[in-house]
Amino acid sequence: MGSIFRSKAAEVEYYHYYDKSLEYFELEGTSRYIATAYGDTYVTCFGDSGKRPLILLHGMTMSSAMWYPNIKSLLQERCVYAVDIIGDFGKSKPAAAIKSRKAANEWLLEVLDQLQCSKADLAGHSMGGFLSMNFALAHPDRVSKLLLYAPAGTFHPMSLKFFVKIYPALLFHTEKWIDQAFLWFSGKGEPLHPVFRDQVISGYSHAKPLLQLMPSVFDRKEFSSFNIPTLLLIGDKEVIYPAGKAMAKAKGLIPDLETHIIAGASHSLTLEHADTVNGLSVLFLQKDDKAEALDENCD
Repeated sequence: MGSIFRSKAAEVEYYHYYDKSLEYFELEGTSRYIATAYGDTYVTCFGDSGKRPLILLHGMTMSSAMWYPNIKSLLQERCVYAVDIIGDFGKSKPAAAIKSRKAANEWLLEVLDQLQCSKADLAGHSMGGFLSMNFALAHPDRVSKLLLYAPAGTFHPMSLKFFVKIYPALLFHTEKWIDQAFLWFSGKGEPLHPVFRDQVISGYSHAKPLLQLMPSVFDRKEFSSFNIPTLLLIGDKEVIYPAGKAMAKAKGLIPDLETHIIAGASHSLTLEHADTVNGLSVLFLQKDDKAEALDENCD
């Protein structure tokens, strides 16, 4: 394996658009590859390494570039590590496909170990939210706080419409189908930012994701002793499941849970309602920080 792209030229094109997207961060980051049993994982670090670490896991097919509206605010409180999920669109180079929750946790645990993060805050959007919750359930000793932005599956089954909208884009690779999928995710009915759209179009057109794990709903039994402080943000126009029902289910599972329904937001809440998401995230990260352990940093 080693690449999800159909040709070297396609990979070069995607990397070009990826780097153009990163310009919108308006920040200097330090990137490196981390070797794992599942391949080389691309991680970009932003901010002061002396601060407590926050690991970001992006939504499916979005790559770490999706965090361009959020990074600056999160840096107020944390050193941020944006991780390209192995097998998905981005710069990571898979050696094996992730097909199970166990494999996903093995991969992410290796990433944290290689970063020398004994404990970190963990945040994810959509598929990244599912993977974050999955990891926190399996390794609660490695997660200080959990931030979930419209997590896929997790608390409520996903709508069949999700598959109807996404799979044509993945199968047919046309700009029409890709644009339609992301317009459906938009609470504002707006297309993706032009530069970020170029990256997404390039990925859908020239790559085949190797992330073969489907988000699911976690069993109530898995939360029997779960006590990690968790933030859950879902838009009131969410299309992949009913926002209210997902929130209600989460409240019955996680005792230390803070929830907010974001008015006017759909699945693209971190992009389209960044100010609201950022503000709530920073306030959540600030809570009880002094009482937390001070040794949570990465090298």
